Amino acid sequence: MTRHKRVLLARMESDFLSCDWGTTSFRLRRASEVDGKVIREIREHAGVKKLHAEVEAGAGRSNVFGQFLSRQLETLLAGGTPPKRALPLVISGMASSSIGWREIPYARAPFHLDGRGLRSEELAWSQPNWVGPTYLISGIANQHDMLRGEETEIIGLMSDPSLAALRRRSLLILPGTHSKHVWIEDDSVVDFCTFMTGELFEVLGRHSLLRASVDVDGETGGHARALADADHEAFQEGVRWAKDRGLAAGLFRVRTRSVLDRRSIGNNTWFMSGLLIGAEIEHIGDRAKDRPVILAATGGLSDLYSLALEIVAGSTLRWIRLPPEQVEQATVAAHAMFLRSKVTGSKA
Repeated sequence: MTRHKRVLLARMESDFLSCDWGTTSFRLRRASEVDGKVIREIREHAGVKKLHAEVEAGAGRSNVFGQFLSRQLETLLAGGTPPKRALPLVISGMASSSIGWREIPYARAPFHLDGRGLRSEELAWSQPNWVGPTYLISGIANQHDMLRGEETEIIGLMSDPSLAALRRRSLLILPGTHSKHVWIEDDSVVDFCTFMTGELFEVLGRHSLLRASVDVDGETGGHARALADADHEAFQEGVRWAKDRGLAAGLFRVRTRSVLDRRSIGNNTWFMSGLLIGAEIEHIGDRAKDRPVILAATGGLSDLYSLALEIVAGSTLRWIRLPPEQVEQATVAAHAMFLRSKVTGSKA
């Protein structure tokens, strides 16, 4: 074993740093390698997109991203126990994209669930002295689609022993701003498809005729808040409209509910949420065929997609819902696997 690997092994016997750096969000965690438990976490609503705007304005790319990360690391350490040795850091998400810190080409599907074929680079940057080797992980592409960040989430989720049988054949749903439906066969990601459900919600709610009928910023805005009974019914109604009429024919109903039925803006917002989520999973049975479906969502999205699946799929589809806390830990689990592979030279 080389000296570098011995040093990394010593670090992996304590803690490590896990960073999920998205387009509009940033999440940094210090975790224990022994059990994967998150020791400390910070979140920031300043993702790659905001930093890229600074780069376009003339700032140096490395300086912008490096200085931002240094500030977040200082925040993470503040008030906590300083590490006895430098901690390795793994970054996944849009930081490896064309608008990120450094662009790394996509790995190609099919993509094995043990992480083989994963593309990564070690970053050289002016990190704090308590931060060790820093690795940037790329995403996956097929012929017509791509993802960054979800590849580690998929690897972490499907490493759970309880899902071993589903590694042979399943359809994994990862809801979000850009929801991903991922086809799994024989321990590999063989295909995937992106649904811009969350972004459509934002765009339609802010920039279309429907903006006067919904409130994407209020208590009912977004897809992750709890529903009152009336709003629960509105969400279900939206799912059914998508199932019966499709998205394009159902969207104007958002407007007519407001004008003709005098529904509240909040209630109408939940109708549009149901309409969009319903449209995403309208043909889930055809896409899944005989595969069991795995729903992997966090927060209120888990409840909403579960409700929509019950309406759309009924008893004709086999599906399971992973606990949101398991989904929350998936990226950390994958980053731990990645670092172990660096130590042993084995697959992730």
